[in-house]
Amino acid sequence: MFLSVVCSTVRAVEEYRRTYRSGLSRFDEKRDPVDHQLDLVPPAEPGLVHAVQVSRVDRGLRRPQFFTSPLTYKTALCGAVVKVELPMEFDPGDEDSCPRCVGPALRNERTPNRHRDESPVKPVDDALLELTERIDDEGGLPRAPR
Repeated sequence: MFLSVVCSTVRAVEEYRRTYRSGLSRFDEKRDPVDHQLDLVPPAEPGLVHAVQVSRVDRGLRRPQFFTSPLTYKTALCGAVVKVELPMEFDPGDEDSCPRCVGPALRNERTPNRHRDESPVKPVDDALLELTERIDDEGGLPRAPR
C-alpha cells in the first residue's frame, strides 16, 4: 500500500503540465461614447494567437489583460511580445495559433528568457508571410517589370 502511494506521487510530479493562455501581439483603442476616454480593446483582426505561460499565482484571469508598457509586456513561447493576455487556454489545434508556439506548447516547454535590453521578436507581418508563401509556391523571387 505504501509503495503505491509513493509511486503515484512520483508519477504526478513527472507528468506536471504547464498551463498556457492565449495572447495577442497588439490591441486596439476605442473611444467610449459616454466619457470620451480611450479604452483598450482586443483587436478586430487578432492575427496570430500566441501561447503565454501562466504562473501558479496568476491563474484567476476573467477578462483580457492589457500591457501598455514595454516593461510589462509578456513573452510568448516563440519569443514574441504579448500585449494582450486572454482569459482562455491556448489551443495548439486552432488555425489562428502561432505555428512557432505550437511545438513548444506541446512539448511542455518554458517561456524563453528575454532581458529588458534585448529587442523583442517582432510579429510576422501578414503581407510578408503571404509573399514568402507565394515565393515558395512559384519557386523563386518575383521579377520586377522592365
